[in-house]
Order: sequence, then C-alpha cells, then structure tokens
Amino acid sequence: MPTTTIPFNPRRCRALAIGAAAFLPVPFAWAQGYPTKPIRLILPNAPGSSVDNMARQLAVGLGTALGQSIVVENVPGSGGLIGISQMLRAPRDGYTIGMVANNYAIGPSLYRLPYDPARDIVPVSLLVTGPMVLVTHPALPARTLADFIALAKSRPAERSLSFGSAGVGTVGHLAGELMATSADVKLLHVPYKGNNNFTTDLVGGQLDAGFIAAGVAMPLIRQGSLRALALTTPRRLALLPEVPPMAEAGLPGFDLGGWQAMIAPAGIPAPALERLNAEIVRVLKSKEVSRFVEEQGSQVVASSPTEAAKLISRDIARYADLSRRIGLKPEN
Repeated sequence: MPTTTIPFNPRRCRALAIGAAAFLPVPFAWAQGYPTKPIRLILPNAPGSSVDNMARQLAVGLGTALGQSIVVENVPGSGGLIGISQMLRAPRDGYTIGMVANNYAIGPSLYRLPYDPARDIVPVSLLVTGPMVLVTHPALPARTLADFIALAKSRPAERSLSFGSAGVGTVGHLAGELMATSADVKLLHVPYKGNNNFTTDLVGGQLDAGFIAAGVAMPLIRQGSLRALALTTPRRLALLPEVPPMAEAGLPGFDLGGWQAMIAPAGIPAPALERLNAEIVRVLKSKEVSRFVEEQGSQVVASSPTEAAKLISRDIARYADLSRRIGLKPEN
C-alpha cells in the first residue's frame, strides 16, 4: 500500500495539539488547575452559630490547602432554605459550595422545598458531630431535667414554659418538640432568625430554656449565665462531665445529636468534588482543627461524599418520621 510522508511542520503540530486538547476529557482539563479563583462558602446560618464558627476555622486551612481564598457568606432564614437556594442558583462549577447542619435534613419535613436534596445537591463531606445542651436561665427553679419537666407540668397552658431556637426547622426546634412530646408537657416554641438574638434573650431572661450546641453553650455555662440540665446524645461529654444525657436523666431513648456537612450543587465537575473532599479531610485531621473541634465538644468525622450521602439520606427519613410523630407539618 502506498504511503505519503508529510514533512515536519512545527506550526502545524502546535495547531494539531491545540485542536486535540479540545477533545480531552473535561476531568483532565479540570485536574490541571482547580481552583483558579476564590471559592464562595454559603452558610444558611447566622454569624455566631456553631456552623459559622466551624466554617471560619475550616476556611483558613482549606484556603491555604487549595491556594485560594474561601469567602464565607452568611445567608440565614427559613431553616436554611434561603441560603441553600442561593447556592443552587450559582454556576455548578465548583466555585460556590455550602455548609449545613442537621436543619438541612429536617427541612424536607417542614417545608415544601423548591429543590430536591437527593437530586439537586451532592454532599462533599460530613465534617463533625456533637451534642446539644438543654440550658435554662439560672433564675428558673429547675436544676435537673426532672425539675424542668415537673415545673412544666405544673403550669397552666397560658403560662407554658418557653423554649427558643435559631428558627423553625432547626435541630434545636426539633429537640424541644421531641422533649415536650416525650415528657407529655406543653411548651411554647419561640423561633428566632439565628442563634445570636435567641441566646441573648435566653441569657437576659426573656426565655426559659433552649437547646444550644455544646461549643456555644459552654462559655455561658461556665460564667453562670446559663444552667445546663442535660445533653441530647446518649454519652456524657468530657468537657461537661457533670451534665447527664437526657436518656439518662428521665427521657429514655432520647438521641438527637448535631452534625455539620459540606455540600455543593449536583453537577459540579468530579475533579472539583474530589479535590474539595481530599483537602477538607486533610484539614479536619490537622492538629489545629482537631483541637478546635474538641474544644467545641464535637468530634471530627471527615467522611467521603458517599458516606455523607448515606448519613444525610438516613436522617432525612428519620426526621420525617419524627416530625410525623410529634405533629409537625410543612409550613408553606
């Protein structure tokens, strides 16, 4: 068979190389440079919350690891719906991600969401887990969970004890409803937009009680501004050894811990997801961040996207069942 020899031409070779690059798989191209600009980290939580504290700690190490700034944006409201919706309106290019807590898994039970968590969102990593603390104003005549329940039962409906939360659909809200149902008492839920005003009013005596993440509650407990009655998870906390679990203090089976996770819009390039997960896991396991997490009364998890997806899916179903049992219904 006759052959044709084409003389070597540097310009033609460069043109062919450029043309061939256009047909390389997208992951190859992405793997060469991501990220090349700052990454937005949207928090559907107010400043000062446990999620906000963790996000800002994580952003420093993650920004160093990725070589780009992590810009934290607080977008609270509607149990996280507003912030998550904003994340989903951004391009799905790996440069806009989110960080959520349990309220993300509670949302489908309380709201008619404009998005599908299973279809529209992909978990990047589960970050940490930890208990919440049932706290009261020190002036309330209740030093134990049993005292609190007895006091609640002694009140007429129009003078029910109040408990605040960072908003409808937050884990603090659900914990209060679960406590009321489990103890067969009437409590008044007072939702706020974020933790700051809620905590301020609780310390100021405008509220009787509330559930607060251990890391946020501990300084207030130690200075005497709040009194700790019980933990929402089954095991005692080394930093608050004198505070019993609710399951041990009178409500058997009570278990409603908190977790935080990094998420992203579904459809972001796989190399971006893989890079984010790898660096997040590495930063979480660093001595500095591990120490910070322990000081918050939490525990590092640092999972894969698949492991995070399984836990979130499990909790969405779990909270849906819990919401039905305690009578919570979608609000809109």
